[in-house]
Amino acid sequence: MLILPTPIPAGNSPIRIPRSKAAAMRLLLETVQRGSRYWTGGVLPTEKALRLAEKFAERYAIDVSAATRSRHKARGISNATLICYPENENTFTPLRWWLLVTPGTGKVWEEESLLDTGQRRERLTWGEQYVLVYLQHERKQGSGRHWTWCIQDAHYADLEAAMRQHASAHGGKDRQERQDGLERLIAAIRRMPGFHGIRRQQWALFTLAENCWDRTHKTPWDGWPQKIPYVDKRQPVYHRPEPLRLDVLVRIQARRIQASALPGSFSILP
Repeated sequence: MLILPTPIPAGNSPIRIPRSKAAAMRLLLETVQRGSRYWTGGVLPTEKALRLAEKFAERYAIDVSAATRSRHKARGISNATLICYPENENTFTPLRWWLLVTPGTGKVWEEESLLDTGQRRERLTWGEQYVLVYLQHERKQGSGRHWTWCIQDAHYADLEAAMRQHASAHGGKDRQERQDGLERLIAAIRRMPGFHGIRRQQWALFTLAENCWDRTHKTPWDGWPQKIPYVDKRQPVYHRPEPLRLDVLVRIQARRIQASALPGSFSILP
């Protein structure tokens, strides 16, 4: 969750910043779900983000109204959407960005190397942590397919290895320290955004850890999670009543850098 001044200053940029990482992931998912399945993205210093947004607005019309987007769709012209969120929620930099594009024609196809998130090797990703997939529901949930986020394979393998290590460790004078390590790992996994695909993997990791514990310890452990939070889709994607806009984010980040550089400064809040 972004820590911001209250009230949030008004901005001029058409690009609004989601209120949290989970909200940003939800916005990406819903934008793809509505038809913007082609994408490109990257990471850049926050102070360079306004120039990127201006370039995309000039070339790909990311700032046009809903009515203009409807006309573009009717004429077979692609619509483009820019979504941004800071990788580090405390320093507000660097900034992750995704340009999402609908099927059609336009300059964006000539100037950008767009990936198709419906293709396995081109899926939309959040760094090396998460990947957006078109997942099959279980039969008891209707067996339909839907977009959801999952933990990427390599990251999941690392989590599996860490779970085995911490859940199997025991004995000696450092037993309490090793148990604390398991608690910290479980807490970190519980904090992951509760999308359907991620939740399935979280439960699988906890089941793996519990099995490892039971095989290597004589007494059971009562620290296993009984529930995992869902992503609450009733929550707004953006801050209210005033959304955080990209130009305001850049200003706040610049002020925090200046404040942190002052001799004897203990606060980086604007």
